[in-house]
Amino acid sequence: MNDVRNSLAPAQGVPPGVDPFAREDSFPLLDYLQLLWFRRRLIGAITLLVAVLAYIHVNQLQSIYSASSSLLIGVQEPQPSDLNTFLYQRYFGVSSTEEIEVLKSRGLAEKVIDRLNLQNNPEFNPAQRGSERRLSWYLRYLNPVNWIPQSWKRSVREAISGEVVPVQPTPEEQERSTMVRAVDIFLGKLSVESVDYSDVIRISFSSPDPHMAMRIANTVPEVYILDKLEAKFEATERVTNWLSDQLGDLEQKVQDSEQAVELYREQHGLTQGARGDILSEQLSSINSQLIIAKAERAEAEARLDQVQRLLKPDSAGVDTASDVLSSQTVQQLRAQEAEVMRRKSELAVEYGPKHPRMLQVQAELDDIRKRIDEEVHKVVLGLQNEVEVARTREASLAQSLAAAERQSGSQNREAVQLRALEREAAANRTLYETFLGRFKETSTTQGTETADARVLSKAELPLTPSYPNRKRTFMLIVVLGFMGACGLVFALHLLSPGLLSPEQIEQDLGVHAIGVIPRVPGKTPPYQHVLDKPSSGYVEAVNSLKTSLRLSDPDALVKAIQITSSVPEEGKTSLVLTLATVLARGGSKVIILDADLRRSTIEKKLELPAEGLGLTDFVIADTDAIDEFVVHHEATGVDIMRTGEGRYVSAPDLFSSRRMRHIIDLLKSRYDYVLIDTPPVMAVADARIIGHLADKTLFVVRWDKTPRKVVRAALDQLRKSGTRMAGVVLQQVDLKRYGRLGHGESGYYYHYGKYGQYYQG
Repeated sequence: MNDVRNSLAPAQGVPPGVDPFAREDSFPLLDYLQLLWFRRRLIGAITLLVAVLAYIHVNQLQSIYSASSSLLIGVQEPQPSDLNTFLYQRYFGVSSTEEIEVLKSRGLAEKVIDRLNLQNNPEFNPAQRGSERRLSWYLRYLNPVNWIPQSWKRSVREAISGEVVPVQPTPEEQERSTMVRAVDIFLGKLSVESVDYSDVIRISFSSPDPHMAMRIANTVPEVYILDKLEAKFEATERVTNWLSDQLGDLEQKVQDSEQAVELYREQHGLTQGARGDILSEQLSSINSQLIIAKAERAEAEARLDQVQRLLKPDSAGVDTASDVLSSQTVQQLRAQEAEVMRRKSELAVEYGPKHPRMLQVQAELDDIRKRIDEEVHKVVLGLQNEVEVARTREASLAQSLAAAERQSGSQNREAVQLRALEREAAANRTLYETFLGRFKETSTTQGTETADARVLSKAELPLTPSYPNRKRTFMLIVVLGFMGACGLVFALHLLSPGLLSPEQIEQDLGVHAIGVIPRVPGKTPPYQHVLDKPSSGYVEAVNSLKTSLRLSDPDALVKAIQITSSVPEEGKTSLVLTLATVLARGGSKVIILDADLRRSTIEKKLELPAEGLGLTDFVIADTDAIDEFVVHHEATGVDIMRTGEGRYVSAPDLFSSRRMRHIIDLLKSRYDYVLIDTPPVMAVADARIIGHLADKTLFVVRWDKTPRKVVRAALDQLRKSGTRMAGVVLQQVDLKRYGRLGHGESGYYYHYGKYGQYYQG
């Protein structure tokens, strides 16, 4: 079919090498789906096997039940003592992370195990379990480590660690080992997690026994709360006992320190007044009086300085001084002076300055002013006396203060020691009162401790197992088995080195596939099948190949045809015999030239006599008469020129000779077709030499067997030698597989089952 397309291309004006019937490759997904459909039985078988194993597996799985309870931590007292205590308890009192670790601790697990007596339960004590009936119990013997005797293992451990491994543990060690194993199993089945954004902790336990799962899920929070209460009670009791012991010592220390203070006071005469020591009070009083005296003296000096400054001629006048202004006598005299001045002004209007009345008024005015000056002088003298008295008082107080300070100097050293004793006594009393208050508080609250956690919800009896989800597990395993089967099909397809379709030959090798020859059913030789069933599909495939050969080069006369392959066992000799039989039955005169001098099989297939002249004899013969060198096969109607008896000759030299070319031309003149059976290309160079003598070369590839790289290498050698290729023939094709695979549009066997009605056999 491909050669038909090639023959039509030039006639339609299509450039050489361009296939007018070529189309773009279909989407690979369709090919993959087609491959899966072809392998559907294998996929179905694998999937069914996996389904059966999955069913057995999921029904062997032990049902696990899970029960969950919830615990609220950080429970606050109804009325906290103060805001700081409340905030501390709320934000820093209890940490969910720490409590989760407590719930998962080995100590709490041991208490739960002891309370429920789980160490005697076969679920937590492997030593009490019966013989395992599971497949895993048998499979553990496949572990090579279990084949080694225990004595050898013990010797190796002793050699490595340098310590002697005890052979027989004591009963206490056995009991402890049992508890450790039970705790490990218990913790492996316990789940403790915090609920998001809350102080709630969810406690879950998984067990094959639903009642056991519920009991443990409810017992864990109860034991946890009791454990916290016991811890608080023990802590309170320890604190109470410790405080009681400390209070006796502190009370004795307080008494001793206070007695030491009083004894020291009596020994040094350090009596205590209403506001402290008498000497200290006296010093404080004198010091205060001295300060007041200094202030009064400074005030008196300031007033005196003011008056003396106003008495100067260039000053504003002493009348403006505050002490002068505050004098009643001066104020009265100033009033009289003002009245006399008024009368003088009235008389000055009527009388002259020498008038007796004017003189009288002037004398009265002078007298008043004299008296004012006397009063001012008295004020100044009074201020001077006041300043002197203040200075005298200040000096006296300073002397008294100095005397008191000298008297207290000797007592200060004693007072330092006294204050130290007083501080010690005060500190002891404060500490005693603190411990006493704490002791009373602890004694009052002892026995009334409450846990800062409570059970929020109890676990209920689980009715359905949490593991396994048999339906989902079964479906998952089946789906994985189906996917694995599909992957296996793809892997087998990708790992297959052979060629399966003409499209693969054209794409991978760049050579047209000129024919697809099916496999002959049974053990009947192909040429015999042609004779027995001339209307079979196999014969029609050979006829199609014959037509393709004629159309491969319509302008040239194709008579000499070389048939070769890349490696042995490709079926080239069977194709030679079959093609020759079909051509002969079609009325053509055909001769088979057996050029496989090293490994000829034609004589065996046709059951010809082992002895006889042939090609090697004809080459060295000095005659063109071929009758004695040719054997006629009556059943097929084909003439055969065997290899001959001169097989000792060099095949390359023989095929390269002019005599060989002359023989080929001679045979072409007497026969319609000369079919040359040559050795494989990769074995010897005979096919490359004969390729120059033949008109066309058919290259045989065994379907789904010959590796691509081998075929490619053989074709490359033929191309380099200048061999004229007619095309590649796919030999021994399994038509049922070929049709199911559905390789594009590559032949008439896509629906082989439907086409079978046109054939006989």
